Parts: sequence; C-alpha cells; structure tokens
Amino acid sequence: LNLSVATALVVHQMFTLDPSLVGAMSEEERKALRQLWYPKLASQRLMTSREKKERGKLMTFISSCDDIGEKIANGEKLDPFEKEKWNKMKVKKEDLDAIDSSIAKAAQKAVADLVENPPAPITDMRRADEHRTCFVGKNTKKMYGEKWADMPATANLQNRANSTSSFFRQRANMDS
Repeated sequence: LNLSVATALVVHQMFTLDPSLVGAMSEEERKALRQLWYPKLASQRLMTSREKKERGKLMTFISSCDDIGEKIANGEKLDPFEKEKWNKMKVKKEDLDAIDSSIAKAAQKAVADLVENPPAPITDMRRADEHRTCFVGKNTKKMYGEKWADMPATANLQNRANSTSSFFRQRANMDS
C-alpha cells in the first residue's frame, strides 16, 4: 500500500472508532490550517519548470557542501576545489532564500481570499477526466471512434477551472 492509502485506512478506522471526530474542528482551526497549507499547495503551481530546475540545483549544491562543513568542523584540510565550493555556498543559500521568499509571497497573495472563502470540497476523489487520457493509434481510433465517443480517456477535455498553474499565477500577478 502506498502512503495515501495507508493514511486513508488509519483515518477511516479513527472515524469508525470515534464518530465524534468527524468535523470536530473549530472555524479558527480550519482557517489556521488553510493559512498554512493553501500557500504551500499554490507554490507548487507558481514555479515555472525553469525555476524548479534552478531551485533543485541550488539545493543539491548546498547539500553537497555538508561534507565540506563536517571537514571544517573536524579540522581537516580542504583542497582548493572544496575551498572554492565552500566560499560559493553563502551566495547559493541567498539565491535559494530569494527564490523561496519570492514564491512564498506570491503564493500568499494568490490564496489570500481563498483562505477566507475556501472552495467547495472535492466530492469525486477519482482522477479528473482530463487526466484519464491514453494513447490510441489512428487506425484503432478509426475502428472504435463511435463506440468510444463518450469515454473520458479518448476525449480531449479542458482542464478544471481554478486549478491550473496559470490560475494561480494570474492571482499572484505573475503573468503579464
């Protein structure tokens, strides 16, 4: 079982054992939870693939400097390459912090009114129709075209409103 299934099973068992837990959260607690999580969720949509790649490189560089930090702490001698790398780490950390703070501010802005007026809960937990697509060759499509006409997997459906990257970027005024 994967983590989400295991978590669902545990939560279901908790609700079965104590039904009073269902909905047992004050509105202030819900708002605090939304203030914490909505920006985290939106930030995943706000970063472009280039920014994600750059952020990943910075994180890799910084984590690779941990060994050098241990050497310094143990009083070991560093070779010139390690010294150069260690000297660059501060700038790389500042760059990473700048990216993170920029995305955090944009995410806060993008979800500010959603924290106060949250969207309706998802009632259908199945994968969205627009993501249930498959590759079908042109000859197969011709052969079964009429029979498959109403199937979500073979239809070209549009994305669900208010869930795309551009939706959050527009809310944060990141798209021009």
